[in-house]
Amino acid sequence: HLLSSTPFFHTQNSEVIQNNPEIMLSSQRLSGQESAYEYKPIDGLQGPCKSTLDEEHRKKMPCIQAIGQCYPDYEFTPETFEKLYCSDKFPYDAKIKDWVKKLVHSSGIETIPSSINPAQFDEPAIPYDPEIAVDEHNLYRRAKDPWCPTTKERSLIWEKFAPKLTIGAAKDVIREWGGDPLSITHVITNTSSGTHMPGLDLAVVDALGLRNVRQRICVDNTGCYGSFSALTVAQAFCAAEPDAVVLVTCTEVCSVHINKHSQDRSEILGNIIFGDGATSAILSAGKTGDWQMSPIRMITAPPSTRDYVTVKLTDEGYLLYLSKYLAPCLHTAVKPMWRDMLKDSLGVKDSHDCDWAVHPGGKAVINVFHQEDLELNLSRDDLEPSWDSLRHHGNLAAPSILLVIKAALERTKDTGKDKVFVIGFGPGMVIKYYGLTRKE
Repeated sequence: HLLSSTPFFHTQNSEVIQNNPEIMLSSQRLSGQESAYEYKPIDGLQGPCKSTLDEEHRKKMPCIQAIGQCYPDYEFTPETFEKLYCSDKFPYDAKIKDWVKKLVHSSGIETIPSSINPAQFDEPAIPYDPEIAVDEHNLYRRAKDPWCPTTKERSLIWEKFAPKLTIGAAKDVIREWGGDPLSITHVITNTSSGTHMPGLDLAVVDALGLRNVRQRICVDNTGCYGSFSALTVAQAFCAAEPDAVVLVTCTEVCSVHINKHSQDRSEILGNIIFGDGATSAILSAGKTGDWQMSPIRMITAPPSTRDYVTVKLTDEGYLLYLSKYLAPCLHTAVKPMWRDMLKDSLGVKDSHDCDWAVHPGGKAVINVFHQEDLELNLSRDDLEPSWDSLRHHGNLAAPSILLVIKAALERTKDTGKDKVFVIGFGPGMVIKYYGLTRKE
């Protein structure tokens, strides 16, 4: 049909439908029939759900061969945010400004990678002129609504830097891995901070000349557990095709979403802690001694938590929201389940039988794992890979956990442990976890 002048829906068929309104293209409409099946809402935590062939499935789990990373050229500091949010550029009262000052200097974050040049915040706004091209040096300065660019303008910067960061991370992991790029059979990309079609998967394949890729897929809009989702797909590819070599990338460009109209503190927090960057991994069947994954598990909190972590598209970019109830919810879920999680993913009982890689979602999130009533007895040094990632990168969303894993694997050389427990969370609210063990 695409190569002919004949309409896709043949005229004669269209006339039949028009003359017979009872004939529908589909029998199910939003106002359609009620189902005879009684669907029951979920109450309490749901999961983890396991395959009946779980033990057989575990034998097919791939190994993480290498982890790569890439960051933009600029960075935000606590002083950057204080200068911006406490100036007359943003319409906040003294109470909010005082709160921002305390937040940025007590967040545990020293630097956040940014695609946006923060020097523009030291300059006055540019009188709006549509003829002035938008770039990373003037995105906020040249906005028609001063310091608040449109979604289209923000997207232009995302479209410029997301592919660059993704390609940079892909090149870095291939360099770390040391294998032949032409042996890569599958490419999986992930992002939640912007969108463009064709996706980042083609950007990587084109830039690196990966001509032997059998399948490529974008696993997007999964927030902070994005790498878990992408790696889940990678596990499936490796289980289905034992000779698979899978390249996974996770990319975020959050600096384009600062919004002066955010009034809720949970929205302002979302503006302040997220950064830009990309991480990557190579997965394959591996050999003895490589870091083999366990199946990735998922636990979903009750429906009442659906708005604890959200990202919504607005006329002024993405609105990032982090509820103050996020950390308490994580605490409630982890407290009764962490022993089962360790046993399931690593076959161990004690929290000190392994090293830890916790998603650095913020100071309050990491501190959950230090609370005495959990009985984990983890010191700050035990979670140093997470604290260090938060300190130098803020929360990069999906890319963050791979940074922590890279540091945790390196740390095993000092701790002498051969197991690492990985846990993260994201919109839903959803908790995901898996283990890494030296392959026998």
